[in-house]
Amino acid sequence: MDADLRLSLEKADARAAEAERRLAEADWRCAELQHQLHNTLAVIRSVVRRSAETGESVEDYAMHLDGRLSALGRVQGAVAADPQMRLDLHSLISDELLSFHAKEGEQVQLIGPQILLQLRAAGTLGLAFHELATNAVKFGALTRPEGRVTVSWRIAPASEPRLVIDWAERGGPGVAPPARKGFGQTLFDRVLPYELKAECALSFGAGGVRCRIDLPFTPRIAAEP
Repeated sequence: MDADLRLSLEKADARAAEAERRLAEADWRCAELQHQLHNTLAVIRSVVRRSAETGESVEDYAMHLDGRLSALGRVQGAVAADPQMRLDLHSLISDELLSFHAKEGEQVQLIGPQILLQLRAAGTLGLAFHELATNAVKFGALTRPEGRVTVSWRIAPASEPRLVIDWAERGGPGVAPPARKGFGQTLFDRVLPYELKAECALSFGAGGVRCRIDLPFTPRIAAEP
């Protein structure tokens, strides 16, 4: 009977420990969701304001705002599906391009290791890839069947590692820098450096746009797989 009692107590202790773990996890997720909601609303307000500042007309404003909010929605939906609230960089890019009917293996090539982005980084980078994809579909490589987009990323080894992402178009028409500074330019010039401490370089030329996003590879940006 002593052995049976001891076994029962051990099982009860295990169930209690599991219940405590689940409760702590629920509390953590609740706090994370509140933090996520606060950040999301801040990003939405910023997108709405900056889209209004750079829109050429009401119709232009409405169209671009809808696309940007849809990009944010895709990120939020994907992150919510992960218990740790992270998003794979490969999925972030492929989903954004797929929303423009550009499929990996056809006009799109994605190359790089698995990187799990934290929510804030995923949202900001999602907007960046939305702007690049929009430009490629309207003016760049994805305007032509022979056009191609290659997105590659790597961890640059250093005393403080960096995540380097390269977007490269080829086979499209030659593109020139925009005549006026719109939302996309503001995003790369001001928002990514402010939000993610990123260094961004955009170039316009034969075949389409090239863009490099170089940012610190820290726990604030990405998590261990």
